[in-house]
Amino acid sequence: MQYLTIDGIHEALLGLLAEFDRICRENGLRYSLAYGTLLGAVRHNGFIPWDDDADVIMPRPDYEKFYEIVHRAGALREHFLVSEDRGKKAFYPFMKLLDDRFRIKSTSHLEVPFLFLDIFPADGVPDCTPKQRKKLYHRELFCNFIVSMNLWYVFADRWWGYVFRPFLFWFYLIWICYGKRRAIAKLKRILLEFPYESCAMCDCRAWGQTLDDIPRAYYDDLIDFEFAGHKFLGFAAYDGYLKVRYGDYMTPPPPSKRQTHHLKVYRSEEEET
Repeated sequence: MQYLTIDGIHEALLGLLAEFDRICRENGLRYSLAYGTLLGAVRHNGFIPWDDDADVIMPRPDYEKFYEIVHRAGALREHFLVSEDRGKKAFYPFMKLLDDRFRIKSTSHLEVPFLFLDIFPADGVPDCTPKQRKKLYHRELFCNFIVSMNLWYVFADRWWGYVFRPFLFWFYLIWICYGKRRAIAKLKRILLEFPYESCAMCDCRAWGQTLDDIPRAYYDDLIDFEFAGHKFLGFAAYDGYLKVRYGDYMTPPPPSKRQTHHLKVYRSEEEET
């Protein structure tokens, strides 16, 4: 088994981004590169050199349309598929676009067999006081915590995960009994309490676990970014978005703080053949 280099991972992720972009442009769906992927587009005209994943975000109405489209026969090209974000098969409260030509090994993504693109929904944030916003955030965080605890191995790559696991076992049982599917369904109800179209602010409340709200108007002004020889959509107001997320985003972090998913990616046996 030969693992891909970081350049090889980037090339495979480009294929996922290109397929996602094709579906969105053909159907008039709004999206933006997000998080480190948008930061890479601005600072590096491509991926952050050490980054090993890719993220996009869509307004909730476009996200739901995307879900309907990709579940039609023939909508996605060969080798591409999507994970579920609802029902019994859901592992997370958001979708992932997968490429079955590339398998992964990871201590924190055992439920995902293939290389993936994270597709996040942007949901409306109500016009409320900071205290009320914090309360809403804690409701969302509780559901996300239950989902994470059902994926009990998420701490396996941290030394303290091994040390404390015997003591946490009974707590894991409680969260497992509550149920991942119930937690995801409850979170979805919380997210839809405030329709995207009726709110001036929005955020990735499904999984972002932040209070970094941005104006909904950002999604109405999208531009093309040069990205490793391709063009993908992103916020025209990228400076405001990235400052909220990262502060001084143009200064790369020191090597000790460069975070990755520690993915090991290799071609599937059929692809190698």
